[in-house]
Parts: sequence; C-alpha cells; structure tokens
Amino acid sequence: MTQWTQLGPRERELLAVLRRADDPLTARDLLDAVVGRGDDVAYTTVKRTADRLVEKGLVDREAERYRGTTRHRYRFDAATARDRLVPEFADELRAVLGDQAVERLARTVRTESDGDDDDGADVTIQQ
Repeated sequence: MTQWTQLGPRERELLAVLRRADDPLTARDLLDAVVGRGDDVAYTTVKRTADRLVEKGLVDREAERYRGTTRHRYRFDAATARDRLVPEFADELRAVLGDQAVERLARTVRTESDGDDDDGADVTIQQ
C-alpha cells in the first residue's frame, strides 16, 4: 500500500490545509483551520497527527524559538509528495486492477488537466 492510501481522514484534512497555506503553519494554525471548518478536535490530536505526517515523510517540520520555548511549523511540499507517491500509487493500482486501470487513470488525468494550470505540474504514470 502507498503512504497515501494509508492516510486517515484527519491526516488528509491537515494535508489539504497545509497545501493551501502560503507559509508553514503551527499546530495552533492547523487547529484553527480545522475548527473553522466546523470540526471539533483537540490541539493534542492535531499536533500528534501533524507529527505523524512528518514521520511518514509527507510533511516537513521546522523548529523555532517562541516565548522561551520551541514550537514547530509544518509545511507540505506537494511536488515532492507527488514525485514519491504517484509511482507508488500507480504500482498499487496496477497490482490490484491491472494495466488497463493505470492506462485509464493516465487518460483521465491528462483529460482533466488539459487547460488546467492549477500548479503547472505534469503527472506521468510509468506504463
């Protein structure tokens, strides 16, 4: 299984928040974003989930001094994650559903990305 398919709903939610962020976010920033979307969650849950994403290699963590202690800022690098996860995902899809599924996914991605300059990234699935 890929790291992506092993993500829980909270992990995916935090990745979505981090992907939309212009700058690295603290756990408090992440909590505020999640609570702002109507989710009832504790700070410790958000912090633990962000740290788990760091352990999985999907998020970078930077330490900084803040009010006499250390706090962390989290950053999601979509290009790095994509480069690592797309081949894993394609291999997993191929193993479960066969080459035709990978080919269909590649056609769908190409079709949906035509004229879409979301982030200028090209996704190539090795056949």
